[in-house]
Amino acid sequence: MLIPEFLQTLVQGFLLGSTYGLMALGMAIIYAVSGVLNFAHGDFLSLAMYLCLAAFSYLAFDPYLASVIVIPCMAALGMGFYQWLVRPMVGRQMLMIVQLTLGVAFMVQSGLLMAFGGQPKRVPSVIEAKLLIVGDVVVRGPQLVALGVSVVLAICLYLSLNKTSFGREVRAVQQVPRAAALMGINVPRTRLITFALGFAVLAVAGILLVPGLPIHPSQGLRYTVITLMVVVLGGLTNFVGVLLGGLLIGLAEAFGTVYVSGVSGFVLPYLIFILILLFRPKGLLGGAA
Repeated sequence: MLIPEFLQTLVQGFLLGSTYGLMALGMAIIYAVSGVLNFAHGDFLSLAMYLCLAAFSYLAFDPYLASVIVIPCMAALGMGFYQWLVRPMVGRQMLMIVQLTLGVAFMVQSGLLMAFGGQPKRVPSVIEAKLLIVGDVVVRGPQLVALGVSVVLAICLYLSLNKTSFGREVRAVQQVPRAAALMGINVPRTRLITFALGFAVLAVAGILLVPGLPIHPSQGLRYTVITLMVVVLGGLTNFVGVLLGGLLIGLAEAFGTVYVSGVSGFVLPYLIFILILLFRPKGLLGGAA
């Protein structure tokens, strides 16, 4: 009995962690080119989930079908967020940017509360009840889809950032923006596209998380905290490390829920986060302290 339970927990943690990694990848991409830590990240994720709810309520779209609406809308929102709010603040004190993004987070929460009410809601999917049974391990259909999409999207992002001219521009802006501008790279345009890409990735993460999951306007803070933990564990601009950080937090959350009694189980991911920061402050793939 112990071995099947362990395997089931391991699989659940891995599946959850893959989505966390994708969720954090959106923040890491934005931070890499702008130096902005978006504290409204989790609330924008909630917004993507509620857009799926709206598409289901008014158009009867499955969450996966709603991606044709949600992803472009979130990408456009990311461009507007950078152009009108973040761009005027780039280069100023970090505290001002933190206050800006926190203010946006409260605005998004309030807007969702007024539009959809305060009661938890669910977005059903055609594959919500589908199960894959391998021996004693049971995997829900949405979790399997989330894993597949996360892996494929992570590979595509890795190749585009490392093998294309746009990827070279992003890396140049990430390392030395002034030198990149002197070499003819349009830094504001690169940042604008990267914000759109980061919000699109965030939209995909929201679509993968939402099937059958209760959603609430105030859930954004939890997702923001998880994302920050994953990004810091990964090393901020180390995208491979961010994905590994997502897997680690997902596994810690799954094992803490199953094997640690009471509220202490929910503390396990944060305890692991603190311990890793103490001994590897540069991240999982960075140098030792």
